[in-house]
Amino acid sequence: MVTYLRKIAINALYFSIFGYSLTTQRYTMRNKHILHAIICLNSLITIYGNTQHHPCSFLPRCRCRLEHHTNFVEVDCSHIQLKRIPSVPSYVIKLIMKHNLIAVIPNGVFSNNTILTELDLSDNRIHTLTEMSFNGLQNLLKLSLQNNYLSKGNISFGASTFSHLKNLKYLNLKNNFAKHYQPDLSKLVSLESLQIDFLSNGISFMSEQYRKLKNLAMLDLSGLSGKCSLPILKSESFKFISQVRHLDISTCNIQQIYRGALSVLKNLTYLDVSNNTCIKFEGLENITSDLQFSNINILKVSYLHKMSDLTTVLKTSHIKGLHNTSLQNVYVDGNRIQTIEKNALTYLPKSLKFLSVRQNPFKFGYYLEDVLHLSNLETANISDLYRHKTNFYPEKCFFESICTCNEDSVNEPSCMDQSRISSRYVKDKIRKGDIPDIFSLIEIPIPTNLKHINYSSGSLVMDLPKLMFSRNKLETVDISNNILHSLIGPIFNVTSLKTLNVANNFCSNISNFFFSTDFKNLERLNFQNNLLGYVLPDDIDGKIFHNLKSLTDLMLSKNRIPNLPKKILKSQRNLQKLDLSDNILTDITFRVSHMMHLQELDLSGNRITIISAPITSQLNSLARKNNFSVDLNDNLLECNCISIKFIEWMTTTNVRLKNIKKYKCMLWNRTIVSLHNPKETYNLLKKHCTSYEQLEIALVSGILLFIAIIVGAVVYRFRWKLRYLYYIVKVKYSSLHSETEEEYSYMYGAFVSYADEDRIFVHKTLLQKLEVENGIQLCLHMRNFLPGNDIATNIASAIHNSRKTLVIMSHNFLKSYWCMFEYNMARMENVYERRDENVVFLMFYEQMSPRDLPLNVLEMIQSKSYIEYPNDEYGDTVFWDQLVNALK
Repeated sequence: MVTYLRKIAINALYFSIFGYSLTTQRYTMRNKHILHAIICLNSLITIYGNTQHHPCSFLPRCRCRLEHHTNFVEVDCSHIQLKRIPSVPSYVIKLIMKHNLIAVIPNGVFSNNTILTELDLSDNRIHTLTEMSFNGLQNLLKLSLQNNYLSKGNISFGASTFSHLKNLKYLNLKNNFAKHYQPDLSKLVSLESLQIDFLSNGISFMSEQYRKLKNLAMLDLSGLSGKCSLPILKSESFKFISQVRHLDISTCNIQQIYRGALSVLKNLTYLDVSNNTCIKFEGLENITSDLQFSNINILKVSYLHKMSDLTTVLKTSHIKGLHNTSLQNVYVDGNRIQTIEKNALTYLPKSLKFLSVRQNPFKFGYYLEDVLHLSNLETANISDLYRHKTNFYPEKCFFESICTCNEDSVNEPSCMDQSRISSRYVKDKIRKGDIPDIFSLIEIPIPTNLKHINYSSGSLVMDLPKLMFSRNKLETVDISNNILHSLIGPIFNVTSLKTLNVANNFCSNISNFFFSTDFKNLERLNFQNNLLGYVLPDDIDGKIFHNLKSLTDLMLSKNRIPNLPKKILKSQRNLQKLDLSDNILTDITFRVSHMMHLQELDLSGNRITIISAPITSQLNSLARKNNFSVDLNDNLLECNCISIKFIEWMTTTNVRLKNIKKYKCMLWNRTIVSLHNPKETYNLLKKHCTSYEQLEIALVSGILLFIAIIVGAVVYRFRWKLRYLYYIVKVKYSSLHSETEEEYSYMYGAFVSYADEDRIFVHKTLLQKLEVENGIQLCLHMRNFLPGNDIATNIASAIHNSRKTLVIMSHNFLKSYWCMFEYNMARMENVYERRDENVVFLMFYEQMSPRDLPLNVLEMIQSKSYIEYPNDEYGDTVFWDQLVNALK
């Protein structure tokens, strides 16, 4: 078979190169792409023949992948407990054998793998490498040997171990060395990236062999992924790796870093010295001073202080060396920074685009005004201000003092005692009241080109007031995971804002004007996990979200929302995704038909039992225009005769029912069944409901007929007695109301209802003016109530036996239970005994706002006249004259 295919390939190759033309009678050259295709076909035939129909037949437990554009094979033999390296076919281009039990690489085992470009032997038990271990791998580009047992120095590594790897560009030897040892890598002349352990007990320096690695651009010594100890760094430490552009010395237990230690690295674009907590900001000053003449682009100086250290001050001297660099990204996380020296931020380079200061306990200060100098800053991460990562094994610092001098100084280095270093703590020389609050500023300073700001988990506990930002280009703002109980606003100058994250804030109130017209370009709004169920149901006119007309994504999940008004989203015509999951909705009451671009509606995790016909009609109209989906998973859906129309809709609709395989519903007999096949459930319901329909009609008709017969029989049996009672009641009612009001004599002219706190006014002023001067007999509870009777009886009797009831309305009156009882009894007397005659008079003794009054009092003052107690002498005379006339 293989021979036959080869003959076809050769003939095809011949005719593709020299094709005979019938029209010109001469040979012409064919397209070079056809030639390449034939050569690839020949290679495929070779592979087909050598592998006996399967490219991984040499080791069935391995996983293989054929690259169709090259016809080479990638083999993955990881995690299969291999103890030795098998014979690998020559057509394999990538071989992964990590996480096995391989201890030795036999000499010449890869001699036939001349096209192998990647070899991964990490996480094995390899303890020795010889000169012939990698024989044949002259085209290898990437070699991973991390996490093995190559810890015996010259015993593990031969003098020419890597001599065959002329083209190797990537080498990983992490987690192999237990003590200071630098293997001979001088033969790797093409090496560009090196990850290796580095352990030193004193002054650390890279050996001279690295000078020969002219192409070495990336050097990773980090203790995060391996073992690293660089106690002291001086000018000779990196003398022989001046070509390196990417240097990672994070978590390397650096105790001291002298000025000049990094100055040789002129080509450096990336530097990470994070997690070296003994350096502190005094060491940072030496680092930034050395970088001022480099090509530094990314600088990571996070966690240079321990979490147990006192708070720090970032000074001008710490970062002044960066002023003229081309730095674009800076990470200063977890450094216990509480404040920044005034004008220090102005020394950051104009090229800065990204700044991360996470996990620093900042307080507001005058340095906030300096952020305007960061004119090209695009992203700022100020999250997790009072959070820090826990370190159960803090780094031990062996030096009690920090040297900030140049090591080349003729005199002895001038060292400062740590107890005198003011940057380890905050000396607040100004009064607390003098420190400005950012929210009290007329305009909050924002860098001109800032686009993304993350202030999540910033420990903000407040009601967000009216805010005005300076001119900016903000597109994304994240203020999640704070405690913003109420969003009052309004917020101005956010016209470029597209994404706002207010999730996890315990927010229970949003004012109608919080979202000003400046939010006109907002597209994504996240209010997940708040308490908006207390405010959104009352927004019947849709004022809260009225200005968010460009909104495409709205997340309101986990807000305990019981219902939403019909017009709450009336302005969101461009909405594409609406997430209302994990609330307590029982029905869809808001309108969605106007959302012409809506594609996804998430209602999962609610308490919906049925969706009404008007809403399903709106959903159908959306499905006709978009690929619209609804998620009703984890609701309390019901499958009974009431919801049969809804189940039928599920079988016929074009709406995509997301996660329908997880839907469940409760049958008429309270059995929970799966709703993954709505048509089957609908047929079951149709059969059940049809069989009982006629029985239900007959049963209801029979019950109604039986009741009618019983009522008719009773009326007929007692027809004469009912007539008699009717006429007797009618005669008595007429005779009772034939007497005029003048014929009925009342014991009192007026019953005075007042709070005990207002008794001085009633007993001295009111009693004098009405009873003594005008002869109106008053009924006062402290004077006229009969002892021994219960209070309610005395109140009812006093109101009934008084011609009028005068209510002295005050805040104390509203707080008193018995005062409100007297008021309501007087209202009942007015309606049922006095034929709605106006016998209740309200006198407002104090100035009261309508919002302080209960509904029953508001109804009275809206339908009846009332009088207010005046404060001037003239008004006092008129007041008493009107009151006397009203009561007489």
